[in-house]
Amino acid sequence: MKRREAIKGLGGSLGMLLVTPTVFGLLESCAEEKANWIPTFFSEEQALFLNRIADVILPKTEDSPSATEVNAPQFIDKFASEVLELKEQDVLKKGISNFGNLVMKAANAEVLDDLKPKDIEPVFGRILKKTKEENETIMKNFNEAIENETPISEEMTTYVALHAIRRLCIHAYRNSEVVGEGIMAYKPVPTKQEGCIDINETNGKAYALPLRRFRF
Repeated sequence: MKRREAIKGLGGSLGMLLVTPTVFGLLESCAEEKANWIPTFFSEEQALFLNRIADVILPKTEDSPSATEVNAPQFIDKFASEVLELKEQDVLKKGISNFGNLVMKAANAEVLDDLKPKDIEPVFGRILKKTKEENETIMKNFNEAIENETPISEEMTTYVALHAIRRLCIHAYRNSEVVGEGIMAYKPVPTKQEGCIDINETNGKAYALPLRRFRF
């Protein structure tokens, strides 16, 4: 079975993301990409814009790194390039392009490079502000449109692309070595299943999955 088909079988798609440990294992090569990252899916301009979007989703704080500091955009680029089908790739590229145009218009900017986080955040929040029911309906309609090869509206394209970027960014962040081992509660060798644990035992931190950590 081809690598792309294997990952798709685990739920790796644009409209229904289920990023499993196996997906991270198959995409481990992105862990080696550091400062000299050259995107394989996004254009260089889109990659720079993706960096800014990622840091809007997960900005740097006093005690935690930003999404770009753990190389989440590199993972998104790799996932898009090696997992998504061509029609889904097209939606992702069109979606980030649509979003860039919306932000530039709102900020009265001429190019993506002029945009700052304060320009991106309100538009990003407005587009993704949906109820659980609204999101489920959009994703159902999107997956049906992909399957039946029917036209997808610009609004749906933008929403689905940003929704996917947000989820992938969070998955990459939580499963990076820096966050998984250094910030979240982490047990490299779990012992037994405990259904109810006092939150004081981990100082309020969620447990990282006991997987091999990746240096994104």
